[in-house]
Amino acid sequence: MRTRGERMVKAMQLRGMTKQHALAFAMGVNESTVTRWKNNRAMSVDHAVLLCRTLGISLDWLLTGCGDMDAPDHRRQRPSNDDSSFLSCMRRAETALTDQSRALLVSFIDSVLAERCPL
Repeated sequence: MRTRGERMVKAMQLRGMTKQHALAFAMGVNESTVTRWKNNRAMSVDHAVLLCRTLGISLDWLLTGCGDMDAPDHRRQRPSNDDSSFLSCMRRAETALTDQSRALLVSFIDSVLAERCPL
């Protein structure tokens, strides 16, 4: 993969985010913005960092193609019991909640994470 756009598409596929509208929603940007990035158009540093956090990929890999694709904190580890119960709860919420309720939950989680590690 020679271009940032190609690496972005590869990461989206490997993370199961094959629809660009899903990535756009997760990042809070327009779908046309994702299209521009996939076509190697300009991307701000803040958006590059947010994209990497969203997909769990290394910024170095996204920008240069060097190193491991996975961000160090995203490498797969065996989930603890607490992780398993949290993930189970999130899976149930994904199917049981309305679109509006899911969006509110995602917004809440994003705000908590932003307090912990702002861009």
